[in-house]
This record gives sequence, structure tokens and C-alpha cells, in this order.
Amino acid sequence: MCSDQMSSAEAQAALATIEKAESETIASLRPPLWLITMISLLSGILTFSLAVTEGENHWALGAWLSGIALVLLVLFTRYSGRLLGIRAPLLPPSGSGKVFLVLQALFFAVVMFVGRWATLWGRPETRLEGDFPIADLPLAPYIAAVIVSVSVAYLTYHYPTNDWTKSGVSK
Repeated sequence: MCSDQMSSAEAQAALATIEKAESETIASLRPPLWLITMISLLSGILTFSLAVTEGENHWALGAWLSGIALVLLVLFTRYSGRLLGIRAPLLPPSGSGKVFLVLQALFFAVVMFVGRWATLWGRPETRLEGDFPIADLPLAPYIAAVIVSVSVAYLTYHYPTNDWTKSGVSK
């Protein structure tokens, strides 16, 4: 008599094996900590520079340079993963992963917009033209930069595939 049915112990063992393989895959997709730190710091610099820029000044140059460096680091991460044989999709395959990605983009857009708006409305009325003293700036660009930087580091470390798992946190 051939049994096609699995016992509950065999099913539990198979699920444990699948979860272990999933956690190992996610760990292999996670960039090294130095790269996560660089990406998060560049994201914070980009946010700060965008919040305090006034047309074409030094802060706009900082925004351009940090944005270009950020794109190059992300491309380096994807290329180094490809050299290791890891072909991660650009967008998550599941619907919940896509929703999670859209929510992340919305969160970062809101933080950057609010930081920029609060910086423009919080500036002192009298400023010397051409000077860019950091002491004259309100706290908004600093707070926005820290929020973006910490969020990017957390999300890159815990969700390297940008996919929301059933347990809420990737292993």
C-alpha cells in the first residue's frame, strides 16, 4: 500500500527546512554592514542637502554628488551580488512586497517633503546673501536626515529583498 499522505511530523520538518533555506537566502542577499552604513549615510546627506538647497548653491552640489554616489553604491551592490551568482529581482515578486515598497517610497517622500517645507518656513528672516551658515538652519533638515538615514539602514538590513514576510520581519 503506497501512502501519498505526509504525516504532520514530516510536514513540520519540511516547513522547517523551507524556512531555513529562506533565511539563508535572505542572509545571502543582505549587503555587508559597511555598505549598508555608506548607503544610509548618503541617503541622509541627500535628504539634508535637498532640504536646505536654495537654487544653485553648495547644497545643490551636495545633493547631486550624494545622489550620484548613492546610485553607484546601489549598482555596485547589485553587480557584486550578480558576480556571486545571486540574481535578485528588481521588484519583489509578491503583491505584499510591492505594497511594502510603495509604502517605503511614500514614507521617504513625505519625510523629505516635510523636511524641506519645515526648513523653508523655519528660516530666520535676516540672512547674509551668499553665506550658508549651518547654525542658521532650523532643526528640520537634521531631523529629516536622521530619520531617512536610520530608516534606510533598518530596512536594508532587515528587508534586503523588500518583501514583507508572514512573521513581519525577515529572518
